[in-house]
Amino acid sequence: MATTRLERLVSTQAGLSRSQARLVIRRGRVRVNEVIERDPAAAVADGAALFLDDRALVAPPTLALFHKPVGVQCTVGDPQGRTNLEDVAAELLALGLHPVGRLDADTSGLLPFSAEGAWTQHLLHPRHGVEKTYRARVEGAPGPDLGARLAAGVLTALGTHSARLDRLQGDQLDLTVTEGKHRMVRRMLANCGHPVIDLQRLRFGALVLGDLPAGAWRVASAQELLWATALR
Repeated sequence: MATTRLERLVSTQAGLSRSQARLVIRRGRVRVNEVIERDPAAAVADGAALFLDDRALVAPPTLALFHKPVGVQCTVGDPQGRTNLEDVAAELLALGLHPVGRLDADTSGLLPFSAEGAWTQHLLHPRHGVEKTYRARVEGAPGPDLGARLAAGVLTALGTHSARLDRLQGDQLDLTVTEGKHRMVRRMLANCGHPVIDLQRLRFGALVLGDLPAGAWRVASAQELLWATALR
């Protein structure tokens, strides 16, 4: 049976630093299956019930989906004092999760959070070609040839990139890409003569934004978790 050090579990599940976790354990405030455990290095079996004082500790999710609002830097902390993930996703960070990839500050939408670094690398690795779908509102009225132009590839400062046009209605469109270069979608559409006004990510592989409000998060569903796990 797999085990984990008690201090790590308490730190992750209670949102404490490792030093804070060690302190509360040594003070006898932590129970494992109703028995007080004072050794921070104690090996705890998977599925054991943990309590801090009288509060049951629950294992954090391994994968969560966050709706990043516009105007938020996709970083943990910012030297310039700009709004960042520490300001809007503090609960996820306290659970030991980290963002999977990035979104521009002026782009909103789906930002996955993962508890496993190796898992994150798999989700982002180019060999998987994970599709990402965006909804854009652009300047002008794109013509019916936009889909062919995007599929053929658009030259940008970062190279030539292609996309699949899924929907076009007036100045709003949905498109899907498999790369994640910096501001790539914006560069492509601008070079097609239609600079982006608003941009939102709707989908990351099988992970979907749905009706999740800006600034809110949810635990990945069993189906979404199964898809992500299969990429390992």
